[in-house]
Amino acid sequence: MSLRFLLTTTLLLGMGVFVGCGKKAKNDNEFVASRPNLEPSEMDMLLSRQEVACDGNQACPNYLTKIAVVNNNKLNFCTGFLVNENTVATSSSCLPNLLRLVGQDCSRDIFFFFPKTSNRPAERVGCKQVLQVSQLDGNDPILWRDDVSFLELSTPLSNRRQASISRDGLANAKEYQTWFVDQQDDYTAIIRREYCEAAYNTYINPLASNISSPSMVFNNCEMKNGNTGAPILDSKGKVRAVVSSNMDAKLRTYLESTGLLTTSLRQMFHATSFACAPTIDNSEMLDEKECTKDLNYNKVDRLRSEMLSNSNCFADLKKKLEASLESASKYISFGVKLIPNGDYQRAEVYPKCFKPLASWIATLNNTRNNYVMEMALPNSTFKRAMDEYGRIYGAAVDTKNEKFFLQFSLKSLRSMKSSTVYMWNDAVNKTFPEMSETCEESFIEE
Repeated sequence: MSLRFLLTTTLLLGMGVFVGCGKKAKNDNEFVASRPNLEPSEMDMLLSRQEVACDGNQACPNYLTKIAVVNNNKLNFCTGFLVNENTVATSSSCLPNLLRLVGQDCSRDIFFFFPKTSNRPAERVGCKQVLQVSQLDGNDPILWRDDVSFLELSTPLSNRRQASISRDGLANAKEYQTWFVDQQDDYTAIIRREYCEAAYNTYINPLASNISSPSMVFNNCEMKNGNTGAPILDSKGKVRAVVSSNMDAKLRTYLESTGLLTTSLRQMFHATSFACAPTIDNSEMLDEKECTKDLNYNKVDRLRSEMLSNSNCFADLKKKLEASLESASKYISFGVKLIPNGDYQRAEVYPKCFKPLASWIATLNNTRNNYVMEMALPNSTFKRAMDEYGRIYGAAVDTKNEKFFLQFSLKSLRSMKSSTVYMWNDAVNKTFPEMSETCEESFIEE
């Protein structure tokens, strides 16, 4: 059974474990306070002891907030940020299903804890209502068109900065700044700054392929407890995206078991891009076509299949090998044919055509009718591989040179502008009839 089949069918069947009927799975990065079945007075005590502070002596934006969500008599924690004096933005996946309703009263369920900064004391603020919230389709974040919610504060905060949202999208391989609120234990949280890199066209999320894609994969940052809902900022401090969900641990384990990885996968997470996500102010989009494209497993399967296809995996390697052969002979141009061998590809070199006869045939006027030359040609083996970003590519795993003899007729070339070419060594004996200056891609073997 081929690796391509396993990756494009077994993986997607296995992903059925992750896809539900609209129910929210617990995020790996959510912190749940360890005290179950709390009495109301105990919950009040737990809330009263919540703290959040900037990491060490580092200054952090005073619009950041730790969000404590009461769910089934337990506390979950997320990250949020002020977008105006009355409103905090976070991820929709931070909220339990019962709170994912516009207008829902959140006064008994959600609490905001803002850090002490150089010009503001630490503050605790309640939640008034859910202003806007994404409805998440299943549990797999690659199918979430947006994962963002806006929550109205019970008390305006006019003396704190407000984060500005940008619809400029997310550039491939560009680094962005992120502020995470890390929940350390039942009470304490630390605000941590990281620099994360956006990545297009990964196997992790092949739908993230454009500056305007609705969701994006970020790498080089580790998500910890309480990080869902963190802002992702550009160099001007504008919010380009909001952190959604960690890469699924089961998917990582599966990919690590395939043998494709040439190095360890980076830490990766999913984020919602404000190139597409609505805000409380407007529903503009950077590129409507990209933002509203279909997000479904049929498309994911097709894109992953294309990533694994021979033509995509090995096209560049084949082209580079053919280019390196251009100087191998003054008389003949060589092509490369890929011969499948399980999940490997053997690169077989063959004479494709004669170089323009006018440039060299006169130099062989004193040569016998049948010209024989000896030369070394590469024998290479390629395989599919996955890099640290989850991108599929073709990798050369073995290259060595083999000695060959080639023979053609000068008489036939002078009279007919073509000649049969014979190619042989101890293990190979091939014939290429009526080869001319016309370079055709056909591979003829007798």
